[in-house]
Amino acid sequence: MKWNSSLAIGIEAIDKQHKQIFEHLLALENSVAKRDPWHILRFLLSQLADYMKFHLAVEEAMLEIVQYPQRADHGQAHARIMDQVAELEKQLQRTGSEASLVSFFEDWFIRHVLADDRQYADYVKEEFPALFGQPTP
Repeated sequence: MKWNSSLAIGIEAIDKQHKQIFEHLLALENSVAKRDPWHILRFLLSQLADYMKFHLAVEEAMLEIVQYPQRADHGQAHARIMDQVAELEKQLQRTGSEASLVSFFEDWFIRHVLADDRQYADYVKEEFPALFGQPTP
């Protein structure tokens, strides 16, 4: 899977971070396809998890600043995904199996960006049009 403009939410900093997450996903996907040893997959998964923590913290800070009404729910969704990532890391360490790693991340990421992130982007666009390069009314 590759990044394409249909995944952009229109907030440049967030879109850049989403693209970076895609780069991490691509590295993980390539590693799985090459059947790399588990320790390489674990390293790539760890890098992805670290970057996701950074990205989700940035997103949550932005939602707090703009007082997004559903920010608590959005933050809870982030906490759930990071719990799932931690479980995947444990599973990979225990079994060495990469089964469903890539599909899990791709499915989650697509759903999260296309649904949840688009919702807050619409709110930000309406409440803070200057962030999208639009004049304030």
